[in-house]
Amino acid sequence: MSEVPSFDLTALKSGGFIKQIQPDLFAIRLRVPVGDIKSNQLAKVAEIAEKYGQGILHLTVRQGVEIPYINFKDFESVKEELAGVGLNLGACGARVRVVTGCPGLAVCPQGMMETKNFGKKLDDRYFGRGGIPHKFKMGITGCPNSCAKPQENDLGFMGVVEPLFDESDGCECISCGLCEEVCPSGAIKMVEGKPVIDLSICLHDAECIKSCPTGSIRRGRTGWNVFVGGKWGKHPQLGVLFKEFVSNEEGLELVENILKAYTALADKKERLGALINRIGLEKFKEEVADVSS
Repeated sequence: MSEVPSFDLTALKSGGFIKQIQPDLFAIRLRVPVGDIKSNQLAKVAEIAEKYGQGILHLTVRQGVEIPYINFKDFESVKEELAGVGLNLGACGARVRVVTGCPGLAVCPQGMMETKNFGKKLDDRYFGRGGIPHKFKMGITGCPNSCAKPQENDLGFMGVVEPLFDESDGCECISCGLCEEVCPSGAIKMVEGKPVIDLSICLHDAECIKSCPTGSIRRGRTGWNVFVGGKWGKHPQLGVLFKEFVSNEEGLELVENILKAYTALADKKERLGALINRIGLEKFKEEVADVSS
């Protein structure tokens, strides 16, 4: 029986080579930011699976692609062929993982915010960063439907819109009550024929805006609601709201500051959610503010 040579399996895993139970065989994980891969790239991945593997591809739960059954002797050839179509390897271990995302405003009728460009900016800036206590995952979703599950990530972004009742510019409410009818959280009540919006329970999903026939309920603030501390595994938990209506630029900077605070405060192999459980959300917010000043 052949044996895997004496190299660092942990280092290989960090670089996207994941050891299988079969001797000498690995699954190669690809980096697919916000779930986008070009058709020619996918064709090359299929070709590599046929040529070097067993003609099988695995689609991961985080929008990635893995090519299993690759012999360690073929690593360099596979990497070269992937690079030829602009594909890079993914990451594993204690580092920032690839950013996942939904289609967003560009194509989805429900989208509140554009996800693809922002998600790729996040990925370009932070993917693969090491020197952190544990894995760190980010997800971005264009609306409160949360198709990309931002609350299940260490750091998640959810696109939101604040509804604003405004009868200026000739947009007079006709007291139809559609806004109250479609609001999923009961945040709108008709009072003396006019909508009154309780923003404290509003989901910021813009259903009322889309339903209003006169345009008297319109877009106010837009941005990202940011969630921290989500994770799965053996001790799953959902992330908690960290900040509301964050802009793209603020979001990029916020990731930096959260990573700095996390790295400074967490124990080795402690996920962000476990750290927040230990010290409390308000204390973590203070620490993030301190590193940003």
